[in-house]
Amino acid sequence: MKSLMIALAGTALVSVTVTSGVFGAERVEAAGPFDKLKKKVKKAKKVAQDVDAVVTEADRANRTNGRSVLGSVAGGSSNGVGRSADGSYCNANRGSNSNSPCTAKAPGHVGGAAPAPAKFKSQTKCASLGLGNAFIAEGGNYTFSQGISTEERSGLINRRNVSAENGCYFGGLGVGDVLYVEFDRAKYKKYDYKIQCVSYDGSEQLDNVNGPRMGNYSGKDVMLHTGNSLGYTPTASGSNSSRSGAYDKYLAKRGRTMLTVNFGALHTDKSGTDFYCQWFNKNSGESALAFSFRRGPAG
Repeated sequence: MKSLMIALAGTALVSVTVTSGVFGAERVEAAGPFDKLKKKVKKAKKVAQDVDAVVTEADRANRTNGRSVLGSVAGGSSNGVGRSADGSYCNANRGSNSNSPCTAKAPGHVGGAAPAPAKFKSQTKCASLGLGNAFIAEGGNYTFSQGISTEERSGLINRRNVSAENGCYFGGLGVGDVLYVEFDRAKYKKYDYKIQCVSYDGSEQLDNVNGPRMGNYSGKDVMLHTGNSLGYTPTASGSNSSRSGAYDKYLAKRGRTMLTVNFGALHTDKSGTDFYCQWFNKNSGESALAFSFRRGPAG
């Protein structure tokens, strides 16, 4: 697109410039019909420069992509981009050095949740489980090469590192987002926790059946295939199951365990409903995780 637009602008310039050149050799500094032609030449040149600048910036933004490789513990970087207000993951506001392609907005996306009411956050007591290495991503496809062939796999892409507020809270999530976190393996017992979600206005509650999806992704979605197009590490080769096993061993070696949370759509929720949730242990009264998300309609 950039080449076509600049080529068209350039063609116009060449046509005008040749005409100007034919008469320019005989011209004396006097007013005449060619003064208007000069102005048109300058205007066309300015338009071409503006087009080039805009398209170059668009190309740069389209190359921008969230990049996270599990933070310093996993030996990666923390560059990344966030989702823009329209749900697009091609927003360059956060900056990135990645050349990975951007993806379109997530299906059914109506934006992320507004800031959570203080009354809910104040009721959450975070457990001391060593929560860390968190990122937000989306499920999608990537490619990797072996020899001269290129293959495609699915996994967590467009990652950006995030940090918890108040010990275990993550805000502003929405349809299409996947939240990844790690806990101390010796302290976190996943079967001790159940989800509790309340809409900001208190009119609706969600539970384990129709609430956020806990643990929907496995190690193969995090440990992408070696040579992956996104540049995420660590990596492993082989089947999905073998990579999941490799990632489990990788976590165990570091004394860690993982949890993912993602958020489904509801086709009748046209404008979106904001919820505050906690991954709650009723025996201890503490939460391993808390977050807010906006539910929206199906795409």
